Amino acid sequence: MYRLLVADDEKKLLSGLCDFYPWKELGFQIVARAENGQEVLEYLSRNPVDVVFTDISMPVMSGMELAEILYREYPEVKVVFLSGYADFKYAQQALKFGVSDYVLKPVKTDVLWKTFTELKQKMDKKVKPEAEEKGYYGNIINAVENYVKGNAGKANLDEAALVVNLSAGYLSALFKKETGINFSDYVLKVKMEKAKELLVRPEYKTYEISERLGYENPKNFSRAFKAYWGISPRDFRTNTEKEIP
Repeated sequence: MYRLLVADDEKKLLSGLCDFYPWKELGFQIVARAENGQEVLEYLSRNPVDVVFTDISMPVMSGMELAEILYREYPEVKVVFLSGYADFKYAQQALKFGVSDYVLKPVKTDVLWKTFTELKQKMDKKVKPEAEEKGYYGNIINAVENYVKGNAGKANLDEAALVVNLSAGYLSALFKKETGINFSDYVLKVKMEKAKELLVRPEYKTYEISERLGYENPKNFSRAFKAYWGISPRDFRTNTEKEIP
């Protein structure tokens, strides 16, 4: 089921589009609705979306302005335009920003059905067969987690986004949605678990562990470790040594 956000400043039309069309039968789930492009961007900054179905003419931020920003910052999000303007110049501009299709008002059910059926077919083809078992999003999260575990000391959101070929903003929202925690919290979790593994090995000095996990100052590492585990690295190491026969 693909996540769909619908945007239109005409409240009755927005309600009709969201509530009276068989989106689930088409393979889409409406996750949000908006009345202008700015509201769409605000939602996208916190939540993952696969498709934005938006009117071209809206206050605050038009659909065309929105499409340009999505093309630049959220290239993985598909856009379908909705408009009463049967003018080819809008279609030309839409193509420039990678818009998938163009639906004219008043919306005809058969046209909408055809448009989104074809869009879903195109999107389905991009899902690799090996990703199907775990699910498309699960595969992305798995790749990101592996990246963090292998680069705990320098892992960051921008590099993680490059690994899975997504924008940083989209990945951040997707990671929180799928795992229940923020990307930064996950990085900290991996660092602190790795710190425990290294502290039980006497060949590593605390300052060496600190550097390895990306802390330039050992005091910052000690504070972070104590805040996370409730015990200082020194005390943890001492207690562990006592337990070893």
